[in-house]
Amino acid sequence: MTALPTNRDENWRYANLRPLARARADNARADNTRPELGPHDLNLPRSLDGFERWVFCDGRFVAANPSPDSRVQLLDARNAGESFAALLDADLAAAGVDFSLARINAARGDQVVQIEVADDSPALQLELVFVATAPAASGTSYPRAQIVAGRNSRLTVIERHLTAGTGAADADTDSVINAACDVSLRPGAVLEHIRVQCGGARTSHFDTLIANVGENATYRLRTTTLGGLTSRTTAFIKLAGRGARCEFGAAIVANGTQTHDMFVEIDHAAPETSTREIFRGIANDRGKLAFNGKMIVRENAHGADSDQSLRSLLTGAGAEAAARPQLEIYTDKVRAKHGATTGKLDEQMLFYLLSRGIDRPQAQALLQWAFIEDAVSLVPVPALRQEIEQLIAARLNSVNSLGLVDLP
Repeated sequence: MTALPTNRDENWRYANLRPLARARADNARADNTRPELGPHDLNLPRSLDGFERWVFCDGRFVAANPSPDSRVQLLDARNAGESFAALLDADLAAAGVDFSLARINAARGDQVVQIEVADDSPALQLELVFVATAPAASGTSYPRAQIVAGRNSRLTVIERHLTAGTGAADADTDSVINAACDVSLRPGAVLEHIRVQCGGARTSHFDTLIANVGENATYRLRTTTLGGLTSRTTAFIKLAGRGARCEFGAAIVANGTQTHDMFVEIDHAAPETSTREIFRGIANDRGKLAFNGKMIVRENAHGADSDQSLRSLLTGAGAEAAARPQLEIYTDKVRAKHGATTGKLDEQMLFYLLSRGIDRPQAQALLQWAFIEDAVSLVPVPALRQEIEQLIAARLNSVNSLGLVDLP
């Protein structure tokens, strides 16, 4: 069996892999002693208008509202065509990214949801909801998705990862999830990929994303991490065709003793490729968060343009954060800009708000909100963006004082 990475590897220095190491490695669906759950048992967020929804429990299909021309298929992992095992080839290994968790997913998972959109297809909107219910003692969940956007197609995919009963008393299950997603954009395709991780208080979430972006294609990846005891995202995005573009935005809040770690490598492998990367993270109480943004510009990637803005905010005495840009540039015909900061709330801005009669908790919440909204505002679906704002506002203990959202 593939060994887990260790904290001796710099790219895994901040990851907490202990829950994954302790969990039963077998697929959670192999435990037949647990009752089957339906959508009504999972306390799901309401569906989004205009989106085709597919629901999965512990990596297995539960329910869907497919359209007549649905482009979604459910495949046996052993017959899924181009699998993660095939994707994790020598080129990726040479990139220095540890894909061991994806290999474990490929070996243990038993079902793949595949989305394949034909060339020149009209705009399509899909929502994948992955819900974890199994405790770690009964197995690990291995959700897996494949997305193929055909030439000049337009596709929006929302990928949610939740725990059954999130926000309720029964949301305390110590589920362990090892998810995987591979993405391919043909020339001229545009993919809006929105990922939201909001698991229960004891959930441990690990995921691997591999994306290949073709000529003049645009991959917009927006990710929000709020829930769980610990999480780790490993992403490798290859801008493989001339004019390929990646727009990446991440918002993370680590409360209490949460640990959230994210490693994102974007490889500019063709001329005139470009990246815009924004990360905003808030560590409260004794929360820990880390973001490692690695940019590679190859010898033949003339005219490449990369821009990184990585910022972390510490608001607790025991909070920790690390935002680290890495640049590997092998040509001088390139534009590259990066900035990384970690700090506390602006005392002058805080004093200004206090001097205007705003109490300290509300003033702090306002400043935190303004900080993280840089990333949240990039979510292109208004209803989902409002839902994410509501979740963040609740975690900042500011829903009522800010008046940003109306809770049901």
